[in-house]
Amino acid sequence: MRLYDPTLRKYGSAGPLTIKRPALPSAVPLFVRGRARVVALDFDTKTHGHAAVDTDVSRVLSWLAECGGRAVVDRSTSGGQHVLIPLAPGKTVSAEEIRPLLRQLAVRLPTLDITPMTNAKAGCITVPGSACKEGGHRELVDLDPAAALDILTVGSDAGTLTRLEALLGGTGRGTANPVDTHIHTQTATERIVGAGDDARLHPRFCRSSTPPRAVVDFAAAGRLDTSRWPSRSEARQSVLTHAVLGGASAADILTRVAASDWAGVRAAYAHYAEPARALRRDAARALHWAASTLPDPVRDTGHKQKHTGGTYDPVLCSWLIHAQTWVASEFSHRRDRWTTHAVVQALAWAAAVSGQNVEGVPTVGVGGRSLSIAAGMLPESTVWSALERLREMEGSPLLLIERGVGQNPDRYALVPTPAARSAAPAPETAQDLVEVESVHPAWSVIGWRHRILYDTVAAAADTAAEPMTPEELFTAVGIGRTSGYEALLDLRIAGLLTVENTRVRIGDVELDDIGHRHGLTTAVRARIVRHRAERIVWREWLAAREDARTPPEPELALFTVPGEDPADAPEPEYIAAVMNTGPPEPL
Repeated sequence: MRLYDPTLRKYGSAGPLTIKRPALPSAVPLFVRGRARVVALDFDTKTHGHAAVDTDVSRVLSWLAECGGRAVVDRSTSGGQHVLIPLAPGKTVSAEEIRPLLRQLAVRLPTLDITPMTNAKAGCITVPGSACKEGGHRELVDLDPAAALDILTVGSDAGTLTRLEALLGGTGRGTANPVDTHIHTQTATERIVGAGDDARLHPRFCRSSTPPRAVVDFAAAGRLDTSRWPSRSEARQSVLTHAVLGGASAADILTRVAASDWAGVRAAYAHYAEPARALRRDAARALHWAASTLPDPVRDTGHKQKHTGGTYDPVLCSWLIHAQTWVASEFSHRRDRWTTHAVVQALAWAAAVSGQNVEGVPTVGVGGRSLSIAAGMLPESTVWSALERLREMEGSPLLLIERGVGQNPDRYALVPTPAARSAAPAPETAQDLVEVESVHPAWSVIGWRHRILYDTVAAAADTAAEPMTPEELFTAVGIGRTSGYEALLDLRIAGLLTVENTRVRIGDVELDDIGHRHGLTTAVRARIVRHRAERIVWREWLAAREDARTPPEPELALFTVPGEDPADAPEPEYIAAVMNTGPPEPL
């Protein structure tokens, strides 16, 4: 959290979030690693006064209600209000993604300050109950703490932000970088069926609900609601966007314009020389926008997540066991120990899926992007840092044997550690082997140190061993008591572990349950799409660099002599005749 400095009159010093309420006004960051799970709208009374803030807040809450959004509202002693919109579980936005919508809201809501949500590095917001600069505390508006907690826990519908942008008539994404452009294009292509005037949104992304009343009124009579649309341009675009979200194609829209219930839309395009052409243009823009921005309609599919590539290969199992032991020893007092464990697991999984065995040593060529997904959705930068440390440490189980060039990734050999060379041969029975599989993405939500505790308890349960006490578990993992009890408490709250009669056992909740609750299937799919787009941009950059390095071939004129004018060179017809009949006889 960041504390307010009365002398400087701004939020300055930062410190850890405390359980006890701070005496000074305090704000919490909105973005974690560049992503926000709550959209915070800050309404200020300084310029337009209290009545304007009340009007703007009521207006945005009514729009949210039409779009399936839920919000917590609090008020300061000065009259300013915050509208906190929790996104659906597993849904996050970046500052760049939310900026177009915020700009549309700012045009319509004069008391709205969009600064906190547009600054991913320093954006923060004071929360309900926090002290105010003028004295007193921020208080909830028309809510009790239990209701506010329920709203923040359950969140809004997955498509709230998309529907709100459609309601306001905005379908522009601004200037996007090449990666985002490829992502939007690829996503839109996968979600559009048909071609030309018959192109439409895939049925599983369509909405069956009736458009808002204001949209219906403008479509029928051209009645403009100036509180949400600055002009008729946004209003007609909102009508077309809602039609596209309902599954309409450009051909359907052209047909509906001729009907009486769309007389308002027909009048809005009447000033164009070619109304049909303008309608096709706006319908195509609405279709591309909807197809590229709509979230996955199903958050919890109810089935198990399949992690392919698991193996009981004795060589890989032996390498993984000894590599994890080496990491636990060498990284015992380092904060990156837990993420390094995940990277080592991902390397073993990659070797099982696409590696080769060279003279008994597993080798694998894999990039950091692919490993980040196999390591349970670790950030790519964390994976690259872990790989760099592993290959430079003495006695490491990872050996870089070929540096990646161009589109080819680095290639590694999974070599035995010093302890593994002197150990007994690896067990051959499946009961004694540990399956080599990818790291479950649920650990990106729960925590990386928690995974080792859970896996240790699960391994003991699989071998029918006596359940361990917490102290025995902490000793086996090599974690301190304080950190161990904190992690154990988190795992118990999540339902993954239980403690009965001082013995730690596996709980009723499974990792897939955590994944479905937080929409991790969609998050994994989104990262795969982003990686694919980044590779396309990388290939294009490599091709452009190669073209720049290769000089163009000079155009040489036939039968020219240095110093002579190329225009005096023989005609092509003469050259062809000479080649066919030979040179003329000498006189």
